Amino acid sequence: MVRALEELGAAVESEQAGEAFFAVDGLRGLYGGTSAGVLAAARRVVGEERRLATGSTRLAAFLVADQWPRPVPVAALRARLGAPPREVDELIEALERLGIETLRAFARLSTDQVSDRFGPLGLRALQLCHGEEEPLRPRTPHAEITEEIELPEGTAGRQLDRALELLVDRLLAVPQRKGRTLLGLRLGALLAGGGSWSVEQGLGRPSASPRVLRNVLAPRLEELPGPATALRLRAVGLGPPARDQLELAVGGAEPRRRRLRAAVREVRAAQGAEALLKILPVDDASRVPERWVLLTPYPEL
Repeated sequence: MVRALEELGAAVESEQAGEAFFAVDGLRGLYGGTSAGVLAAARRVVGEERRLATGSTRLAAFLVADQWPRPVPVAALRARLGAPPREVDELIEALERLGIETLRAFARLSTDQVSDRFGPLGLRALQLCHGEEEPLRPRTPHAEITEEIELPEGTAGRQLDRALELLVDRLLAVPQRKGRTLLGLRLGALLAGGGSWSVEQGLGRPSASPRVLRNVLAPRLEELPGPATALRLRAVGLGPPARDQLELAVGGAEPRRRRLRAAVREVRAAQGAEALLKILPVDDASRVPERWVLLTPYPEL
């Protein structure tokens, strides 16, 4: 749910399972100019069964989404104070015994009255009733980028290198990468004899070059403890967007290379990762024609 909201552009705070908060101010311009437009977009990605609501604070949005009755009972604070359950229950029971049964009645008390009788937890509850909350603390989005390829029985040597090349091309073509560089990789395999194997590989510097990735990963294939039935490649971390790097070239080839790179990105952005493919020779000695070549995403050059 959180990842789906982040793909809409939301900066999401989620500190309890099944619950998320995000500010709608910066999203209105993207979804019709209204909070209702933002909610409609969020509902499409998280599902109709989710309860969505807006409010001036976390507590206000929670009360609407959770459909609390009006006037709102002080029991609604139970899920919002972030304190040990026993302390929260004691506070609510004390308020109810004193005849303070709603948030509105509690909000009429002065700070001194609440501090003397209920201490720091009571003051925290009073601040919530007055709409005083700390700013949202959005999490740092974690993009899960993984590709996997099944291997025919007996894959080894040059065929294994071709499989790795295909994996790298597919990983770089994943739309979720959004042109960003990679900071590290995890190469894994499912073993024919059962079990799995994996190894992490740092890159030294952020890179999105297929050649660089293949060169650092190819030697790790020699560490495979046995025949594999599948290879898996995961991006351990994403770095800043890849920038066009000028290279010395004879005959003005670099401008043409930059134009081709831009064209590949534009077509892939408009039509998807499979819009541009190249032929990758795999096993020209195989008796099975389907193993001679594979189609792999065209590189960004």
